[in-house]
Amino acid sequence: MEGQLQKVLVVGCTKGVGLEVTKLLLGSPGKYDVHALVRSRERASKALGNEAAKVKFIDGDVTKEDTLQRACNGIDAVVCTVAATAGWRLPGYDQSTPKHVDFLGVKKLSEAAASAMGEEALREAYKKHEYISYYIIRPGGLTNEEGGKHGIIVDQGDKGVGRIPRVDVAHVALACVNGACTPNSTFEIWNSKEEGTPDLSKLLELVPDKM
Repeated sequence: MEGQLQKVLVVGCTKGVGLEVTKLLLGSPGKYDVHALVRSRERASKALGNEAAKVKFIDGDVTKEDTLQRACNGIDAVVCTVAATAGWRLPGYDQSTPKHVDFLGVKKLSEAAASAMGEEALREAYKKHEYISYYIIRPGGLTNEEGGKHGIIVDQGDKGVGRIPRVDVAHVALACVNGACTPNSTFEIWNSKEEGTPDLSKLLELVPDKM
């Protein structure tokens, strides 16, 4: 509705791309109502500094299904950037392993968002709720370099490799939040060698996933 803030939930706001997304959202006053799913409010507040007071923290964990539905209620868009860093262990051994966080955690989150998985599981979850769109962004190797200095290559089909600053990935995620991308699409992004401000108009030329 016109004049109403868009409610955006960020999962993974304490570091990396999630932190950059949160900063971009907060950098647009009067446009977004920023929420964040966190396991530790103290750690999140430390990461965001003075900006933390502008974020509505919701206690939860992507590996704990009972915390997700409440977090997604009333939310217009969810940006999930969680990723596990622990070494691989046998499935079920530890909920901090990549299987639990990347696959099962995102599966539970996508199901919760759709009603209030690896990538294929996310698509299956959203099939049941056609009025909700998803975007799966596959960035190249992530760096902490300054963003906005090189063009961004947008491709589909895992045909290229490259590197890209986390802040550039955050800008692409924000474009998806704003609907400036083909709905229900999976795509890869990395920096080109061309210097200059990235042109994100190609996001609207993407081919949607076959459901």
